[in-house]
Amino acid sequence: MKEPGTLAWKDAAASTPFRGALERLAAVGYGLTYDAIVRGFPPYQMLLDEVAAYVGRSGRTGSPRSAVRVLDVSCGTGTVAARLARDDYAVVALDAVEHLVAVARRRYGSARNVAFHHLDVARDPVPGAGSFDALVSMHTLYWHPNPLGVLEACRRALKAGGHGVFLTYARPARVVRTFRQIRARQGLGAAARALRWLVPTATFEMFRQYEPQYLNRDEFERLLARAGFEVLEVRATFLADLSLLAWVRARNVAGAQA
Repeated sequence: MKEPGTLAWKDAAASTPFRGALERLAAVGYGLTYDAIVRGFPPYQMLLDEVAAYVGRSGRTGSPRSAVRVLDVSCGTGTVAARLARDDYAVVALDAVEHLVAVARRRYGSARNVAFHHLDVARDPVPGAGSFDALVSMHTLYWHPNPLGVLEACRRALKAGGHGVFLTYARPARVVRTFRQIRARQGLGAAARALRWLVPTATFEMFRQYEPQYLNRDEFERLLARAGFEVLEVRATFLADLSLLAWVRARNVAGAQA
């Protein structure tokens, strides 16, 4: 496997404007249906609970949640940001797809403690960079063309010693394989319910412009360390361990590895 940090084109045709437009259309369509896919989906709700629990460890002892600034990178239609805002954190949420940000603003923008911005964290200035106590990025690295750039920007967005929760896919969401694994672990009912997430996700992957980058534990930890993070914990999670969750702490710039 090539060194993680940048992604390759799937093939020559993938670099055409048509393929890029097709991916953007697929991203918008998937984003618009995502809330319906995950609403009431127990594995996803459990994942949100996990993420929220880690964010809860980011604040200073005795500080109110409203004093904890949280950055949500690749927020999509705002599901995670809205959950954290309901928990009373001060949330800033970013996404590179303008239509998804517009949806998030319509759905959740009236909340007093959440703001949504259209930008690519690896390329554009982040509002309030260096002021965040905690950061969440769910499943951004496997599709972004510059995952190392994403992580470096995330580290710069955090205060020194700030904490991050990163999730990335460890392997593709193969429908049949994952269905069988869930059935073996949790029974046929749980496997059947998982199809509501597996099928649209696998379909969306067909339109990705870049070759997805799935990271094993060692690769994930190395990439985080290169970006300037101290890795505190990495563990498998979500469905049949499709994802890896990393809990990290930002070092100062001098601590980043070349």
